[in-house]
Amino acid sequence: MLPGKVVVTGQGIVAPGGIGVDAYWDALLTCRSGIGPITRFDCTDFPVRVAGEVRNFDVNDYFCRECRAHRCSLQTQMGLVACKEALADADLDTQELKQMGDIPLFVGISSSSTHIVEHGMEVVARRGPHRTPLTIRAYPPAAVAGAITDVFGFSTSCTTISSCCPSGLDAVMEAAHLIRDGKADLVLVGAADSYVSPMTVAGFAAIGINSRSEALPPEELSRPFDKQRTGAVFSEGAGFLVLERMEHALARGARPRMEILGGARFTDAREDEELAGMGRSMQHALSNSGLRPGDVDYICADAASQPTLDASEARMIHRVFQRYAKQIPVSSVRGVNGHALAAASMMQLVALVRIFETDRIFPTANLTDPDPACDLCHVQSQPRRAHVNVAIANSRGMAKENSTLVVRRV
Repeated sequence: MLPGKVVVTGQGIVAPGGIGVDAYWDALLTCRSGIGPITRFDCTDFPVRVAGEVRNFDVNDYFCRECRAHRCSLQTQMGLVACKEALADADLDTQELKQMGDIPLFVGISSSSTHIVEHGMEVVARRGPHRTPLTIRAYPPAAVAGAITDVFGFSTSCTTISSCCPSGLDAVMEAAHLIRDGKADLVLVGAADSYVSPMTVAGFAAIGINSRSEALPPEELSRPFDKQRTGAVFSEGAGFLVLERMEHALARGARPRMEILGGARFTDAREDEELAGMGRSMQHALSNSGLRPGDVDYICADAASQPTLDASEARMIHRVFQRYAKQIPVSSVRGVNGHALAAASMMQLVALVRIFETDRIFPTANLTDPDPACDLCHVQSQPRRAHVNVAIANSRGMAKENSTLVVRRV
């Protein structure tokens, strides 16, 4: 097996903006927000009552009940649906995958399924420890990868990466390394998270990360880079990609959609200024890809609508790209989708595939009055026509982790 270019041949998405790549892309282009009042539990007494729920999602619409997908956690269910769509998009069926032998699988997860943990605690409190619910196998971070092997039935080696919000980008980096090193021809990679539960909504509110503002409608609360931003709006979802060695993809008649060039990750040191690690991750990702700042045509920003972090990311973009910083178009998926933790970075990558395919850059939803502290080449209100050859995606985690991935048009 020879090393070679790593390309994306399939993609799938479950997001507040839409289920399926077409619906999701349309929401990004039209700035149709997936943010709204929380409906999953009674949040009357909560300081935060808004989130990005995936509406009208029922895993039984995608899998027969004999697959028992409905017994998995919500984030696992979303991961299963996104994975199924990615495989179909890559023209792969389970029989073909079984014939390929062991298929490596990388999944990025921020944490265990809080829905399952909270439900289990309620049942134990109500029914006692001798009638514990069957939740132990459903809530670990590795449950998503385990469910994929059970439901689809192909042989795989599973790796779960949990580096908070950048977990999705980190999973893609590791999967690409495996192909580039000649150790695999095809790898499945994805991320999933669902944090819209009482414990996490209250917990994020307690540490002041998410927006408590009631001055704007829910759909306008997530506003990256905007003067009126007041904090992140947390959400949920899943995204999956099929990565292949270029020669393998072409040999089986698959269509390469995007090339994975390289990436890097750095954590802010205690004495660092905010997001200094992101500055380093961008610099090293470009270097690892054999590129210079002037080679980049688009930046898919982390920009989660947090007052200080959005400004810090803009500052790091200026530091890394210098005279090009105000020439490179920038936008964020968070205005439509909120922040879906590990799944958020997969939402970025799915959007990048569509940018290459359509020659259109989606706008940042709700960016009506850019903050002067975020002085960049923003894409606002309407999609922008652009022939993008090279793009980067940034992701930032709560424990000060930062990751950047560089991708290229095939």
